[in-house]
Amino acid sequence: MSSYDPLRVAVIGCGGISGPYGASMRTKPEKVEIVGAYDMDAERAEAWAKENGGKAYSSLDDLLAEPAIEAVVNLTIHHAHAEVNRAALAAGKHIHCEKPLATNLPDGRETVRLAEAADLRLSASPFTFLGEAQQTFFKALREERIGTPLVVYSAMNWGRLEVWHGNAAAFYTRGVGPLFDVGVYALTVLTTAFGPVSRVTGFGGIQQPRRTQQSGPREGSSFYVETPDVVISGLEFANGMIGRLTASFLVGGAKDGSGTEVHGESGALYLGSNHDFNCAVEIQSGREWEALPYVAEPHRGVEWGRAVFDLADSLRTGSPQRATGRQALHVLDICVSTLESIEHGHPVSTTTHFEPPPPYYE
Repeated sequence: MSSYDPLRVAVIGCGGISGPYGASMRTKPEKVEIVGAYDMDAERAEAWAKENGGKAYSSLDDLLAEPAIEAVVNLTIHHAHAEVNRAALAAGKHIHCEKPLATNLPDGRETVRLAEAADLRLSASPFTFLGEAQQTFFKALREERIGTPLVVYSAMNWGRLEVWHGNAAAFYTRGVGPLFDVGVYALTVLTTAFGPVSRVTGFGGIQQPRRTQQSGPREGSSFYVETPDVVISGLEFANGMIGRLTASFLVGGAKDGSGTEVHGESGALYLGSNHDFNCAVEIQSGREWEALPYVAEPHRGVEWGRAVFDLADSLRTGSPQRATGRQALHVLDICVSTLESIEHGHPVSTTTHFEPPPPYYE
Protein backbone atom coordinates (compact mmCIF):
# COMPACT_ATOMS: atom_id res chain seq x y z
CA MET A 1 0.00 0.00 0.00
CA SER A 2 1.21 3.52 -0.78
CA SER A 3 1.33 6.17 1.92
CA TYR A 4 0.37 9.10 -0.29
CA ASP A 5 -2.73 10.60 -1.84
CA PRO A 6 -3.39 8.88 -5.16
CA LEU A 7 -2.52 10.68 -8.39
CA ARG A 8 -5.71 11.99 -9.99
CA VAL A 9 -5.74 11.06 -13.68
CA ALA A 10 -8.00 11.18 -16.71
CA VAL A 11 -7.83 9.21 -19.94
CA ILE A 12 -7.95 10.87 -23.36
CA GLY A 13 -8.93 8.44 -26.09
CA CYS A 14 -11.19 5.49 -25.29
CA GLY A 15 -10.24 3.08 -28.07
CA GLY A 16 -9.13 -0.53 -27.76
CA ILE A 17 -6.09 -0.09 -25.53
CA SER A 18 -8.01 2.09 -23.05
CA GLY A 19 -9.78 -1.00 -21.71
CA PRO A 20 -6.61 -2.72 -20.47
CA TYR A 21 -5.31 0.59 -19.10
CA GLY A 22 -8.51 1.23 -17.18
CA ALA A 23 -8.70 -2.30 -15.80
CA SER A 24 -5.08 -2.10 -14.68
CA MET A 25 -5.30 1.35 -13.09
CA ARG A 26 -8.34 0.23 -11.09
CA THR A 27 -6.24 -2.42 -9.35
CA LYS A 28 -4.22 0.16 -7.40
CA PRO A 29 -6.59 2.87 -6.15
CA GLU A 30 -4.02 3.71 -3.49
CA LYS A 31 -1.76 5.01 -6.30
CA VAL A 32 -4.17 6.26 -8.97
CA GLU A 33 -7.64 7.81 -8.79
CA ILE A 34 -9.53 7.85 -12.10
CA VAL A 35 -11.30 11.20 -12.47
CA GLY A 36 -12.75 10.69 -15.92
CA ALA A 37 -12.26 10.31 -19.66
CA TYR A 38 -12.82 11.97 -23.01
CA ASP A 39 -13.22 10.57 -26.50
CA MET A 40 -14.42 12.14 -29.74
CA ASP A 41 -17.08 9.42 -29.67
CA ALA A 42 -19.17 10.44 -26.66
CA GLU A 43 -20.70 6.98 -26.31
CA ARG A 44 -17.26 5.40 -25.97
CA ALA A 45 -16.30 7.89 -23.28
CA GLU A 46 -19.53 7.22 -21.40
CA ALA A 47 -18.99 3.47 -21.58
CA TRP A 48 -15.38 3.78 -20.44
CA ALA A 49 -16.28 5.99 -17.47
CA LYS A 50 -19.10 3.66 -16.47
CA GLU A 51 -16.69 0.73 -16.48
CA ASN A 52 -13.67 2.40 -14.88
CA GLY A 53 -14.95 5.31 -12.83
CA GLY A 54 -15.07 9.08 -13.04
CA LYS A 55 -17.12 11.13 -15.48
CA ALA A 56 -17.23 11.37 -19.25
CA TYR A 57 -16.20 14.85 -20.35
CA SER A 58 -18.00 16.44 -23.28
CA SER A 59 -14.88 18.00 -24.77
CA LEU A 60 -11.11 17.90 -24.49
CA ASP A 61 -11.13 21.52 -23.31
CA ASP A 62 -13.53 20.66 -20.48
CA LEU A 63 -11.33 17.80 -19.33
CA LEU A 64 -8.15 19.88 -19.43
CA ALA A 65 -9.86 22.71 -17.54
CA GLU A 66 -10.77 20.36 -14.67
CA PRO A 67 -8.55 21.40 -11.71
CA ALA A 68 -8.98 18.02 -10.00
CA ILE A 69 -7.07 16.30 -12.82
CA GLU A 70 -3.32 16.25 -12.22
CA ALA A 71 -2.23 13.98 -15.07
CA VAL A 72 -3.63 12.68 -18.34
CA VAL A 73 -3.09 9.32 -20.01
CA ASN A 74 -2.95 10.01 -23.74
CA LEU A 75 -4.34 6.98 -25.58
CA THR A 76 -5.38 8.74 -28.77
CA ILE A 77 -4.48 7.58 -32.28
CA HIS A 78 -0.78 7.90 -33.20
CA HIS A 79 -1.12 11.06 -35.29
CA ALA A 80 -2.95 12.91 -32.49
CA HIS A 81 -0.38 12.26 -29.76
CA ALA A 82 1.66 15.43 -30.25
CA GLU A 83 -1.34 17.77 -30.51
CA VAL A 84 -3.01 16.33 -27.41
CA ASN A 85 0.28 16.42 -25.48
CA ARG A 86 0.76 20.10 -26.31
CA ALA A 87 -2.75 20.93 -25.14
CA ALA A 88 -2.31 18.97 -21.91
CA LEU A 89 1.01 20.63 -21.12
CA ALA A 90 -0.47 24.07 -21.83
CA ALA A 91 -3.17 23.20 -19.27
CA GLY A 92 -0.55 22.31 -16.67
CA LYS A 93 -1.09 18.54 -16.69
CA HIS A 94 1.49 15.81 -16.29
CA ILE A 95 1.34 13.20 -19.05
CA HIS A 96 1.71 9.54 -19.75
CA CYS A 97 1.61 9.13 -23.54
CA GLU A 98 1.15 5.90 -25.43
CA LYS A 99 3.68 5.14 -28.16
CA PRO A 100 4.96 6.71 -30.24
CA LEU A 101 5.64 10.05 -28.57
CA ALA A 102 5.00 11.68 -31.97
CA THR A 103 5.09 10.63 -35.60
CA ASN A 104 7.89 13.03 -36.53
CA LEU A 105 10.99 14.32 -34.78
CA PRO A 106 10.13 18.07 -34.61
CA ASP A 107 6.86 17.30 -32.80
CA GLY A 108 8.67 14.95 -30.44
CA ARG A 109 11.34 17.53 -29.63
CA GLU A 110 8.71 20.21 -29.03
CA THR A 111 6.77 17.95 -26.65
CA VAL A 112 9.87 17.30 -24.53
CA ARG A 113 10.85 20.98 -24.62
CA LEU A 114 7.42 22.13 -23.48
CA ALA A 115 7.28 19.62 -20.63
CA GLU A 116 10.71 20.55 -19.33
CA ALA A 117 10.04 24.29 -19.67
CA ALA A 118 6.83 23.92 -17.65
CA ASP A 119 8.44 21.59 -15.09
CA LEU A 120 5.83 18.95 -15.87
CA ARG A 121 6.40 15.21 -16.03
CA LEU A 122 6.31 13.47 -19.40
CA SER A 123 6.04 9.71 -19.10
CA ALA A 124 5.89 7.66 -22.28
CA SER A 125 5.38 4.19 -23.64
CA PRO A 126 6.67 1.65 -24.29
CA PHE A 127 7.10 0.94 -20.60
CA THR A 128 7.37 -2.85 -20.94
CA PHE A 129 11.04 -2.64 -19.98
CA LEU A 130 9.63 -2.35 -16.43
CA GLY A 131 8.41 -5.96 -16.59
CA GLU A 132 9.84 -8.67 -14.37
CA ALA A 133 11.32 -10.66 -17.28
CA GLN A 134 12.88 -7.56 -18.80
CA GLN A 135 14.30 -6.49 -15.44
CA THR A 136 15.75 -9.99 -14.97
CA PHE A 137 17.45 -9.61 -18.37
CA PHE A 138 18.91 -6.23 -17.39
CA LYS A 139 20.12 -7.57 -14.02
CA ALA A 140 22.04 -10.38 -15.73
CA LEU A 141 23.71 -7.79 -17.96
CA ARG A 142 24.60 -5.56 -14.99
CA GLU A 143 26.13 -8.56 -13.26
CA GLU A 144 28.20 -9.28 -16.40
CA ARG A 145 26.87 -12.82 -16.58
CA ILE A 146 27.91 -13.00 -20.27
CA GLY A 147 30.91 -10.69 -20.05
CA THR A 148 31.00 -7.56 -22.17
CA PRO A 149 28.00 -7.50 -24.57
CA LEU A 150 29.09 -7.37 -28.20
CA VAL A 151 26.08 -7.80 -30.49
CA VAL A 152 22.31 -7.95 -30.10
CA TYR A 153 19.49 -9.22 -32.33
CA SER A 154 15.90 -8.24 -31.70
CA ALA A 155 12.56 -8.72 -33.45
CA MET A 156 8.99 -7.47 -33.36
CA ASN A 157 7.20 -9.57 -35.98
CA TRP A 158 3.60 -8.64 -35.19
CA GLY A 159 1.82 -10.25 -38.11
CA ARG A 160 -0.91 -8.83 -40.33
CA LEU A 161 -2.94 -6.44 -38.18
CA GLU A 162 -5.93 -6.58 -40.52
CA VAL A 163 -6.57 -10.15 -39.34
CA TRP A 164 -7.56 -9.04 -35.84
CA HIS A 165 -7.64 -5.21 -35.57
CA GLY A 166 -10.88 -3.54 -36.59
CA ASN A 167 -9.17 -0.44 -38.04
CA ALA A 168 -5.87 -1.78 -39.33
CA ALA A 169 -5.52 0.79 -42.12
CA ALA A 170 -4.57 3.48 -39.58
CA PHE A 171 -1.47 1.47 -38.66
CA TYR A 172 -0.18 1.30 -42.23
CA THR A 173 -0.06 5.07 -42.78
CA ARG A 174 3.01 7.30 -42.98
CA GLY A 175 4.40 7.99 -39.53
CA VAL A 176 3.19 4.67 -38.13
CA GLY A 177 3.91 1.24 -39.60
CA PRO A 178 5.59 -1.62 -37.72
CA LEU A 179 8.65 0.37 -36.67
CA PHE A 180 6.73 3.16 -34.89
CA ASP A 181 3.98 0.90 -33.54
CA VAL A 182 5.81 -2.21 -32.33
CA GLY A 183 9.49 -1.80 -33.16
CA VAL A 184 9.57 0.77 -30.38
CA TYR A 185 9.06 -2.01 -27.81
CA ALA A 186 12.34 -3.62 -28.81
CA LEU A 187 14.14 -0.29 -29.15
CA THR A 188 13.14 0.72 -25.63
CA VAL A 189 14.46 -2.57 -24.25
CA LEU A 190 17.69 -2.21 -26.23
CA THR A 191 18.33 1.41 -25.29
CA THR A 192 17.54 0.70 -21.64
CA ALA A 193 20.11 -2.10 -21.69
CA PHE A 194 22.83 -0.56 -23.85
CA GLY A 195 22.20 3.19 -23.97
CA PRO A 196 21.78 5.51 -26.94
CA VAL A 197 22.11 4.49 -30.58
CA SER A 198 24.47 6.77 -32.51
CA ARG A 199 23.86 5.64 -36.10
CA VAL A 200 21.42 3.45 -38.03
CA THR A 201 21.30 1.78 -41.42
CA GLY A 202 17.83 0.88 -42.61
CA PHE A 203 16.52 -1.63 -45.12
CA GLY A 204 12.90 -2.39 -45.88
CA GLY A 205 9.94 -1.90 -48.13
CA ILE A 206 6.25 -2.35 -48.78
CA GLN A 207 6.13 -6.08 -49.42
CA GLN A 208 2.35 -6.52 -49.47
CA PRO A 209 0.95 -3.23 -50.80
CA ARG A 210 -2.75 -4.10 -50.76
CA ARG A 211 -4.45 -5.42 -47.64
CA THR A 212 -8.01 -6.59 -46.93
CA GLN A 213 -9.65 -5.94 -43.57
CA GLN A 214 -10.59 -9.33 -42.08
CA SER A 215 -12.37 -8.24 -38.89
CA GLY A 216 -14.58 -5.51 -37.46
CA PRO A 217 -17.12 -3.26 -39.18
CA ARG A 218 -14.81 -2.68 -42.16
CA GLU A 219 -14.41 -6.40 -42.89
CA GLY A 220 -13.98 -7.06 -46.60
CA SER A 221 -12.77 -3.56 -47.47
CA SER A 222 -9.32 -3.10 -48.97
CA PHE A 223 -6.67 -0.46 -48.40
CA TYR A 224 -3.14 0.33 -49.56
CA VAL A 225 -0.04 0.35 -47.38
CA GLU A 226 1.71 3.76 -47.27
CA THR A 227 4.85 2.93 -45.29
CA PRO A 228 7.26 -0.05 -45.17
CA ASP A 229 5.52 -3.09 -43.70
CA VAL A 230 8.88 -4.81 -43.10
CA VAL A 231 11.82 -2.86 -41.65
CA ILE A 232 15.32 -4.01 -40.74
CA SER A 233 17.46 -1.54 -38.82
CA GLY A 234 21.19 -1.96 -38.28
CA LEU A 235 22.05 -0.27 -34.99
CA GLU A 236 25.38 1.22 -33.92
CA PHE A 237 25.34 2.02 -30.21
CA ALA A 238 27.36 4.84 -28.69
CA ASN A 239 29.11 2.28 -26.45
CA GLY A 240 30.49 0.40 -29.47
CA MET A 241 27.94 -2.42 -29.61
CA ILE A 242 26.15 -3.30 -32.82
CA GLY A 243 22.71 -4.78 -33.31
CA ARG A 244 19.86 -5.59 -35.64
CA LEU A 245 16.14 -4.96 -35.25
CA THR A 246 13.45 -6.49 -37.46
CA ALA A 247 9.91 -5.10 -37.28
CA SER A 248 7.07 -6.24 -39.50
CA PHE A 249 3.34 -6.29 -40.11
CA LEU A 250 3.81 -9.21 -42.47
CA VAL A 251 5.46 -12.11 -40.68
CA GLY A 252 2.92 -13.91 -38.50
CA GLY A 253 3.55 -16.93 -36.30
CA ALA A 254 7.31 -16.41 -36.43
CA LYS A 255 9.43 -18.86 -34.43
CA ASP A 256 11.00 -15.89 -32.63
CA GLY A 257 8.38 -13.24 -33.03
CA SER A 258 9.27 -10.64 -30.43
CA GLY A 259 12.43 -11.57 -28.55
CA THR A 260 15.96 -10.29 -28.02
CA GLU A 261 19.23 -12.23 -28.02
CA VAL A 262 22.52 -10.68 -26.94
CA HIS A 263 25.95 -12.28 -27.31
CA GLY A 264 28.86 -11.31 -25.10
CA GLU A 265 32.49 -12.28 -24.61
CA SER A 266 31.64 -15.28 -22.45
CA GLY A 267 28.05 -16.24 -23.20
CA ALA A 268 24.63 -15.28 -24.51
CA LEU A 269 21.39 -14.03 -23.00
CA TYR A 270 17.88 -14.45 -24.39
CA LEU A 271 14.71 -12.49 -23.59
CA GLY A 272 11.66 -14.26 -24.98
CA SER A 273 9.58 -11.11 -25.52
CA ASN A 274 10.10 -7.36 -25.61
CA HIS A 275 6.45 -7.06 -24.61
CA ASP A 276 5.27 -9.63 -22.06
CA PHE A 277 6.35 -9.40 -18.43
CA ASN A 278 6.38 -13.18 -17.88
CA CYS A 279 8.36 -14.37 -20.91
CA ALA A 280 11.35 -16.70 -20.71
CA VAL A 281 14.78 -15.35 -19.78
CA GLU A 282 17.62 -17.75 -20.56
CA ILE A 283 21.41 -17.73 -20.37
CA GLN A 284 23.98 -19.75 -22.27
CA SER A 285 27.40 -19.94 -20.67
CA GLY A 286 28.37 -23.33 -22.10
CA ARG A 287 26.57 -25.48 -24.62
CA GLU A 288 23.14 -25.47 -22.98
CA TRP A 289 20.61 -22.71 -22.40
CA GLU A 290 19.37 -22.38 -18.81
CA ALA A 291 16.36 -20.49 -17.47
CA LEU A 292 17.09 -17.60 -15.12
CA PRO A 293 14.87 -17.02 -12.07
CA TYR A 294 12.82 -13.82 -12.20
CA VAL A 295 13.78 -10.89 -10.00
CA ALA A 296 10.18 -10.97 -8.73
CA GLU A 297 6.99 -12.89 -9.41
CA PRO A 298 6.06 -11.77 -12.93
CA HIS A 299 2.79 -10.19 -13.95
CA ARG A 300 1.10 -12.31 -16.59
CA GLY A 301 1.26 -10.47 -19.91
CA VAL A 302 1.48 -6.69 -19.42
CA GLU A 303 0.47 -4.61 -16.41
CA TRP A 304 -0.80 -1.69 -18.46
CA GLY A 305 -0.92 0.75 -15.58
CA ARG A 306 2.67 0.20 -14.48
CA ALA A 307 4.14 3.38 -15.98
CA VAL A 308 1.26 5.43 -14.54
CA PHE A 309 1.91 3.87 -11.13
CA ASP A 310 5.62 4.65 -11.51
CA LEU A 311 4.74 8.25 -12.43
CA ALA A 312 2.55 8.50 -9.33
CA ASP A 313 5.35 7.14 -7.13
CA SER A 314 7.80 9.62 -8.61
CA LEU A 315 5.54 12.64 -8.22
CA ARG A 316 4.51 11.76 -4.68
CA THR A 317 7.76 10.38 -3.22
CA GLY A 318 10.54 11.80 -5.37
CA SER A 319 11.62 8.37 -6.61
CA PRO A 320 13.12 8.20 -10.13
CA GLN A 321 10.70 8.36 -13.04
CA ARG A 322 11.74 5.54 -15.35
CA ALA A 323 9.59 5.80 -18.48
CA THR A 324 10.72 9.20 -19.71
CA GLY A 325 9.98 11.49 -22.62
CA ARG A 326 13.71 11.82 -23.28
CA GLN A 327 14.08 8.10 -23.94
CA ALA A 328 10.89 8.04 -26.01
CA LEU A 329 12.27 10.93 -28.08
CA HIS A 330 15.50 9.01 -28.71
CA VAL A 331 13.53 5.93 -29.77
CA LEU A 332 11.52 8.16 -32.13
CA ASP A 333 14.81 9.51 -33.49
CA ILE A 334 15.98 5.95 -34.23
CA CYS A 335 12.72 5.21 -36.07
CA VAL A 336 12.80 8.40 -38.14
CA SER A 337 16.49 7.93 -38.94
CA THR A 338 15.89 4.33 -40.03
CA LEU A 339 13.20 5.37 -42.52
CA GLU A 340 15.45 8.19 -43.75
CA SER A 341 18.21 5.64 -44.29
CA ILE A 342 15.85 3.39 -46.26
CA GLU A 343 14.76 6.32 -48.43
CA HIS A 344 18.23 7.69 -49.17
CA GLY A 345 20.31 4.52 -49.09
CA HIS A 346 22.96 5.51 -46.57
CA PRO A 347 23.54 5.40 -42.79
CA VAL A 348 21.97 8.19 -40.72
CA SER A 349 23.25 9.53 -37.39
CA THR A 350 20.83 10.21 -34.56
CA THR A 351 20.76 13.63 -32.92
CA THR A 352 19.20 12.95 -29.50
CA HIS A 353 20.51 11.53 -26.24
CA PHE A 354 19.12 10.34 -22.90
CA GLU A 355 20.22 8.74 -19.65
CA PRO A 356 19.07 5.10 -19.31
CA PRO A 357 16.60 4.60 -16.46
CA PRO A 358 17.59 3.10 -13.11
CA PRO A 359 16.45 -0.46 -12.31
CA TYR A 360 12.83 -1.05 -11.35
CA TYR A 361 14.05 -4.13 -9.47
CA GLU A 362 17.61 -4.26 -8.14
